[in-house]
Amino acid sequence: MARIAIFLSEGPWQSENCEIFASLAEAALDKGHEVEGFFYMDGVYNAIKHQTFPGGVTVPVERMKRLVEKGAKICACGLSANARGLEYGKEFIEGISVGGLPDMSEMVSEADAFITL
Repeated sequence: MARIAIFLSEGPWQSENCEIFASLAEAALDKGHEVEGFFYMDGVYNAIKHQTFPGGVTVPVERMKRLVEKGAKICACGLSANARGLEYGKEFIEGISVGGLPDMSEMVSEADAFITL
């Protein structure tokens, strides 16, 4: 099976990129592929565990939790998190690691496919 790396730099509700990230990752995991994700810039907002939205809308963090449960390895940029007051990922869901661009570089170099959103 393939190793797929996905880079996400937009936060929830800015565009459809978060939804595309989750759908691609879930489809790949369901087919037995290995999935790694890297959240950068506003993408780090997708990992915040206290997201809510009125009206019963599925919030992005719920999709991210499912991906982690299915085996996706997701890393969020610590500098991006700190710059947004997220204290190095203290408010991220369990299973999201915090790293940096060297982690992303390693992810890219080991991936069979790299997708940027």
